[in-house]
Amino acid sequence: MRGQSPDDLFESDEEKSVEEIAQLHRSVQTLFEEEESLLNLHMTVIQENAELLTEEGKLLQGVQSDAVVDYDIDNYASQLGSILDRKSYLINCLKEKLSSFRTQLQREEELSKKVVSLPGY
Repeated sequence: MRGQSPDDLFESDEEKSVEEIAQLHRSVQTLFEEEESLLNLHMTVIQENAELLTEEGKLLQGVQSDAVVDYDIDNYASQLGSILDRKSYLINCLKEKLSSFRTQLQREEELSKKVVSLPGY
């Protein structure tokens, strides 16, 4: 620290504070965007799950009906497998988005703690 005046140290601390506050603002903006994206995806997944549930009901009804004497078990198994694959995909997408949101939330909390501890804030 030789050669630095107290004013230089103050400017350095002030610059650091300004940058940390700017990081916090960017983090909050990203958090809002992540939240909106999570909510939109969640709604989409709920809607698609409702459609898949209807499709499952029709599939099951098609093989359990008294009017059905002979049905194609291979077709049933294939369609059920496709429905379950789609459900798994939707759940995994939602879990990934939730994980990303939680990571961003944690980052924002850490930055908030840093900023609150800054002198004069």
